[in-house]
Order: sequence, then C-alpha cells, then structure tokens
Amino acid sequence: MLHGAAIAADPGSCLAEAGQQKARTLVDQCLMVSPATHPPCNAANPCALIIDEIRRGCGMLGSGKPGFCDPVRGPR
Repeated sequence: MLHGAAIAADPGSCLAEAGQQKARTLVDQCLMVSPATHPPCNAANPCALIIDEIRRGCGMLGSGKPGFCDPVRGPR
C-alpha cells in the first residue's frame, strides 16, 4: 500500500497526482465507506476514481456518516 519511504508513483495514479499524504487520506476514506467487494480504493488508481467511490459510498450511508461525507466539503 502506501507504507515505505521510496514509492514509485505511476503517472496518472493518485499517488503521482496528489502526493503520498493526500493519496493515503483518500484511500483510507474510500475504504471506510465503500460497499464494494473489490473497491477501487488504491493509490495506484486515479484520484477521480477514488473520489467517485467515496461519493458513491457516502451516498449509500444513512445517518452517522463520517464528516468527510459532507456534500459541501466532499472528500479531502
């Protein structure tokens, strides 16, 4: 995953696009809310794909959603 000091980021990946800290945050949020058996919550995927999965997962949750599901703020 994102553990380790030297991680090569593929062009087009969330890791390359957003950096390690932001990519890790998005992956963690995605894993918290995604109902998928094999979700796209991986820093090797584009950030847009991960964010779409976060929005989809947040949209399926009822009350008690994590704060990052706030539609005004969206995933961070």
